[in-house]
Amino acid sequence: MKIFTDFKYVVMSISLLAWTLTAPPARAQNPFEDAVKQISSDNARGYLQPFVNAVGANLNSGLYHSAQIGDVGLALRFDIIGMGTLIGDAEKTYNAIAPQPFDQTPVQTATVYGGIGTTVHGPVPGIDYHFQNGEVKTSIVLLAVPQLTIGNVFGTQAIVRYIPIPQIGDFPKVNLFGIGAHHNVSRYLPASPVDLAVGLFYQKINIGDTFDAKTVNFGAEVSKSFSVATLYGGMQYESATMNVTYVYTGPGSTPNTKFSFDMDSENKFRMTGGLSLNLVILNLSADINVGKVTVISGALGFGL
Repeated sequence: MKIFTDFKYVVMSISLLAWTLTAPPARAQNPFEDAVKQISSDNARGYLQPFVNAVGANLNSGLYHSAQIGDVGLALRFDIIGMGTLIGDAEKTYNAIAPQPFDQTPVQTATVYGGIGTTVHGPVPGIDYHFQNGEVKTSIVLLAVPQLTIGNVFGTQAIVRYIPIPQIGDFPKVNLFGIGAHHNVSRYLPASPVDLAVGLFYQKINIGDTFDAKTVNFGAEVSKSFSVATLYGGMQYESATMNVTYVYTGPGSTPNTKFSFDMDSENKFRMTGGLSLNLVILNLSADINVGKVTVISGALGFGL
């Protein structure tokens, strides 16, 4: 159907815009992945940790905008969710160790979101080692995803996210799938002055040939409606694990030296507060999420 074809290009455009706002100009190959391939697996962990944190925190955002869920009846809503993880000074540096025979004392250098990498002087004058520069100069890591909410069955709604974006020039292929549900707890507490719900969600995302991530979150939601406005918030436990796989091309590399390792996001718990407006079939919302990292989220939705 034409509406779904148009929707695919809308999502692609939003995602490409987010990439453009957070990535440097394109070169013959993706500069981010090229930079990672130059780093040993130990240093790659420090270099990439803020990236893993941001991907996990963004994906675990924007999943609900109200705890009010009908017991039985048709509910159908389509949202474009925009998320942004804030990047501060702490996310721009990490402690790294140069390869032998350079001094093995840890030095502070740039992460993927940092500036110029540190230069370490070698035992022989004129032979130096330069750590990778930061490849993404930004104070906020953006992501946009489509989200479909379907219900209601015994106070339960299903939530689905899906993005298939093929490789376009230097922009890597991206595949995202997520599924989950949230359930109305207030139906068991008829005297409750607020709406209460719980939610569980799983997502998987593949970025290029290097990054594969999975996220899981479980949370408690609360909201209170006032005419067209709804105040909402919640507490959430979350996890995100990213597998990083690449062929090492840095100093001392040998043909087909392959690294593959898993990294966990440092964001484990968050508090959320937000406001949504229900204007007949148009829904607008915005919230802030505070945990190990801070995420801002907004949504434009259509439905009942």
